[in-house]
Amino acid sequence: MYPSGRWDGFWVQAHLGRQAMTPFSLHFADGRVTGDGRDVVGRFTFAGTYDPRTGAVRMAKQYLGKHAVLYEGAPDGEGSIAGTWSIGDAYTGTFLLRPRLAKPTGDEPIQEIG
Repeated sequence: MYPSGRWDGFWVQAHLGRQAMTPFSLHFADGRVTGDGRDVVGRFTFAGTYDPRTGAVRMAKQYLGKHAVLYEGAPDGEGSIAGTWSIGDAYTGTFLLRPRLAKPTGDEPIQEIG
């Protein structure tokens, strides 16, 4: 359902606004998702589950030596995962994760649309 590899994304928090995650990795296999990366808070890992039928994702983003953040999301219809993050009942916000696509070089073969 989702491609394993490099992803981009951001999370939003009141009073801080939109915070980008530098390109990070996500790996999807057999209903499990893992990954790692970095953002303004620091280095982190991802670990959780996804439903291959619906695309629903539930994973913990664990900042190394710091707190964990729960991410719950679903497909947005354009290949990305959109949802809500939370730290207990104290903090919450939205997020968007999208696969990093290769940029065209201009040397790709032309394909007929049928």
